[in-house]
Amino acid sequence: MGFPLDRLESIYLTHLHSDHIDGLGELLTIAWVGGSRSSPLPVIGPTGTQSVVDGFNAAYRLDSTYRTAHHGPEVADPNGFGCEAVEIVLPAGPGGESVIFNDETLKITAIRVEHAPIEPAFGYRIDYKDRSLSISGDTIYHPGFVAMSEGVDVMVHEALDPEMVEAIGLQLSVRGQANNAKIFADILDYHATPEQAARAAQEAGAKELVYYHLVPPLPVRLVETVFLGDAKSEFDGPITVGRDGVIVSLPAGSNKITKSKTF
Repeated sequence: MGFPLDRLESIYLTHLHSDHIDGLGELLTIAWVGGSRSSPLPVIGPTGTQSVVDGFNAAYRLDSTYRTAHHGPEVADPNGFGCEAVEIVLPAGPGGESVIFNDETLKITAIRVEHAPIEPAFGYRIDYKDRSLSISGDTIYHPGFVAMSEGVDVMVHEALDPEMVEAIGLQLSVRGQANNAKIFADILDYHATPEQAARAAQEAGAKELVYYHLVPPLPVRLVETVFLGDAKSEFDGPITVGRDGVIVSLPAGSNKITKSKTF
């Protein structure tokens, strides 16, 4: 996809659900070898990140020795293999937030969002020079996240369409897949709907809304309108239904929001 992984400085996790961490091992390997790293990559996230990091390091350690033997330490420096954990502890309770990185041009703020029984789960706000965006992580509609997102250029918010999910769950039940049917019933209570995400963007005064982590995944663009439901009546700004490979750019010193495909 063309990302400059040799420039990757750290990885931030929203929470430790498997679908939010399962690509970590390959990302670390590509960043290590492709970037000729000489120190482990920091992985920053909620309590429990240390266990995740330890697991990935253990799972990939043997593979790393093969790569160093094959490509040489100049390319695969054993000192740069893997990752190191940095666990963030935020104030207790919904909406607890803290600035976790701040230099002359970049500030990153983390906030507790609601994704019970997963605890803690984080959303983030990123301010770079005169531009800003917020990322919800997985959450229901969350007033604290709305407040933290005030005035952002782009809100990136997850969304689940309950009618689509219920229809899939019904078919799973009809086919005798009781466990999978229960999963589809359970996930209804800890995700935001497209309308709720749009409401969050409107209340925050976001200039644009981008949906990501779509549940269910949308196989063709024709079903995007069905997925959105009444979202456009809740938010009066531009809405983008995220697709793999779309890059949203916020050039500093400008009010432009551009979107491009990497492939």
